[in-house]
Amino acid sequence: MAAGRCDVCERKPMYGNNVPHSQHRTRRRFVLNVQRRRLEVNGTVQNVNICTRCMRTMSKLPKVR
Repeated sequence: MAAGRCDVCERKPMYGNNVPHSQHRTRRRFVLNVQRRRLEVNGTVQNVNICTRCMRTMSKLPKVR
């Protein structure tokens, strides 16, 4: 897997802070939920790394042929 990167939207992990009530900030990583799926890309079936947000969007859009 390509370090948690989505092949469709090319999003990658973001960085931020854990901030508790005491306001003591420590670094953290926001990682994507990346799944491995077989999708049809340009007429051929390929294994792609796709984030779950893209999967939801693809299920909502009408299929264009």
